[in-house]
Amino acid sequence: MRSKALYLVIALALLGGMAIFAWTNPSYEKAFEAKWYYLTGDYDTALKLAQEAYAEDPYNRMALTMLNRAKTAKIYEDYIKEGENYFKTIESIARRKPISEADRIRIKMMCEVMIARYETLPNTPLSDPELKREAETIYNKFKELYDSLFKAK
Repeated sequence: MRSKALYLVIALALLGGMAIFAWTNPSYEKAFEAKWYYLTGDYDTALKLAQEAYAEDPYNRMALTMLNRAKTAKIYEDYIKEGENYFKTIESIARRKPISEADRIRIKMMCEVMIARYETLPNTPLSDPELKREAETIYNKFKELYDSLFKAK
């Protein structure tokens, strides 16, 4: 019974030492901070902090993981923002009647760009599922618009 208690104390001391090291090491501190910003959706700050943490200690696996996650999230976020901007442009074009042939070509190009970009988005287990869903929703809207306007009926 005493040996179990001794093992428990040693294990807790090791865990405590690891926690203290992680919280006092500047690289790990930045990696934890990057994770916080990542979880709150501030991918730009998370990416910046993860890059700094990884530059300080290239053996910091948490920093590398956060760096990769933040890069992937930025790619998805940029895709979503671009899609929303394109939809605003398409809506403003649609309000003008009649729609010119040049505007139809612009709409077609925007749809084709967004459809093609979706297929190049990284699909990793580290990708944020919420961002993946949002990107898929944007893709489906563009695909539906493209099919309804430009596919032979």
